[in-house]
Amino acid sequence: MAWFKNREDAGKQLAGRLSNIQSEAPVILAVPRGGVPVALPIASAFNAPLGVVPMRKLSVPWLQDVAIGYVTNQGDLHLDQPLIGQLRITPQEVHRMSKKEELLLLEDLKHWKIIVPSTLSQKTALIIDDGMHSGWTMFSAVETVRKLGAKRIIVGIPVSHFRAKRFVGHHCDDIISLVTEDVALFEIANYYEDFPEISDDRIRSMLRAGPPHSDQTAA
Repeated sequence: MAWFKNREDAGKQLAGRLSNIQSEAPVILAVPRGGVPVALPIASAFNAPLGVVPMRKLSVPWLQDVAIGYVTNQGDLHLDQPLIGQLRITPQEVHRMSKKEELLLLEDLKHWKIIVPSTLSQKTALIIDDGMHSGWTMFSAVETVRKLGAKRIIVGIPVSHFRAKRFVGHHCDDIISLVTEDVALFEIANYYEDFPEISDDRIRSMLRAGPPHSDQTAA
């Protein structure tokens, strides 16, 4: 039986668990794409703007669902070097992939009407996604936000494998997971009744639906 009806339902449940940090006025940042519908109810509950972490997945060319890392809007790379070595992907291939995905990310941010701030100094950052399998996505998000100088980094997640939670927990100040599992064949989608792909148009509409603010922002 699924724990959540959909990502929005997960976000509403997560908002209740995160209410104790509302007094810190955190910057709420969703990991694109699946983190956006989870983060929207939290932003609404906190009456805070909703932004995104500006990063994009680098997929294995012949296994699009498998990530070897992430690239940010500044071209910074967070790479799973052991996996890259195992798959024998050359540095030249990584460079080519990262440049392509960086350009696509910049197009996404423009299409979503996102403005990326130069700093998060003295801010608490609350990073939201729809689940953690290996933890690599969230680790990359945490490192992206850390580079912008966030004073405190908190991760909120509806469901996580316990190894991913332990891994990410070493790199952030706090982590809240509604469901933490240790099953061998762990799949995030199994915890949702409805788990659709998230389109560009839906992301734009969700960002517009957030609490009013002068500019859409990303980490």
